Amino acid sequence: MPVFLDNPYNPNPISKLMVTFLLGFAVFHKVNIYFEWAIILLISFLFYKNGFKKEVLKNILFFGMFSLIIPSLEVIRNMNVILMIFFMLFAVCRMFYLPFSSGSFFVKTSDVGSIISSMDKIKLPHSISIPIAVIFRFFPSFREESHNIKLAMKIRGITLKNPISYIEYVMVPLLVISSNISDDIAKAAETKCIENPVKKTRYISVKMKIVDFGYVLLVLIMVIGGILW
Repeated sequence: MPVFLDNPYNPNPISKLMVTFLLGFAVFHKVNIYFEWAIILLISFLFYKNGFKKEVLKNILFFGMFSLIIPSLEVIRNMNVILMIFFMLFAVCRMFYLPFSSGSFFVKTSDVGSIISSMDKIKLPHSISIPIAVIFRFFPSFREESHNIKLAMKIRGITLKNPISYIEYVMVPLLVISSNISDDIAKAAETKCIENPVKKTRYISVKMKIVDFGYVLLVLIMVIGGILW
């Protein structure tokens, strides 16, 4: 059973994508810290309800660390150049943490079938939906293969302490494997007649649920409220 259909607290992939774009636009505006915490707690609650308990802890700890340790931009501007560059890097991470958190929730709680089905539902062009599906197929396979390569090289004593050997025996195989994975995904897509223009019957039927309206509406209210506060 796809992960999307199992849990009433798992929103539609389109709703999760809308929230991610909404929080991305919020980066260009100053949102009140209390409203930002409300958004983080909402995403953490949905993480918890979908079984990602470690993500709840990491989400709250990282945002808390960014909020408490990093000074405001006005304070950073008055620092010397070295400190300003150092803190500015973390300030940028702090600015983009909200869309990163919602994007992480989108990636971890969505499967390819539900994403394609939901994009077909809103009549999204295949030139957009197919690349997104390929990305979702590519990165899990690449992550698994890269872990296996690094583990094999670690057993042979090849680590970052010897950068030349690491590049030769780890980075080069990763480049080759990434090319092979993309070829395999393209062949699998062609085998399933992905370019056939006729309407396709999807195994997964995507429907709007209460959690979709609640998730999008709450984030929208908190973003607007945080900007106007």
